[in-house]
Amino acid sequence: MKVEVCPQCGAPAGASAKACEFCRAAFLVTSVSYLGRFDKDGVNKYLNLYKGMVKAAPEDGDSQFALGLCYLHLRLFDLAIKHFGRAVELMPESSDVYYYYALAMIRGRRPKTLSLNEVRQIEEYVNSAMQLDGTRAKYNYLAAILKYDYYLANGLRVPDPSAEELLTEAFTKDHEGDEVERLLDSVVLRDEALVSAIRRA
Repeated sequence: MKVEVCPQCGAPAGASAKACEFCRAAFLVTSVSYLGRFDKDGVNKYLNLYKGMVKAAPEDGDSQFALGLCYLHLRLFDLAIKHFGRAVELMPESSDVYYYYALAMIRGRRPKTLSLNEVRQIEEYVNSAMQLDGTRAKYNYLAAILKYDYYLANGLRVPDPSAEELLTEAFTKDHEGDEVERLLDSVVLRDEALVSAIRRA
């Protein structure tokens, strides 16, 4: 992925620079929490950059992923899903691509309202993220949310591992507070005890 000018301030980008030397904006967005630092105009600047990059180089997985993050931040779930799906094909070793793909598939709904087929597909992506990177708590949190607010809330048998096991394991991992808050903002939850347990880590 090559950026010639900063998408935020328009300053020339150094050949190997990863962020603008003037405004410090990253050229490649890698998380939804990073986009939370920008107003709508700032997010749209990134959106336009990545749309142009994807059009010019559709095989660039980083651009597909970054564009998906912009759409997810804007709650344009179908567009986010489209680009995360492409990013998974292009970067199958990236754990965050699977995580955000799973998060986008929830589409801002309460997990209790999802279909079993949707939940199984989301779990497949979350499990892939956990297998690829066992150090990040947010993957465990999303898996635990599905156990609590889909299986338990609908009176179904909870497949292993249990939500409690996932949360206990999560407490030993990297918490990433801003990312956890974005997760909680992206999913409708009614269980305050679960929300508190996730925030307590």
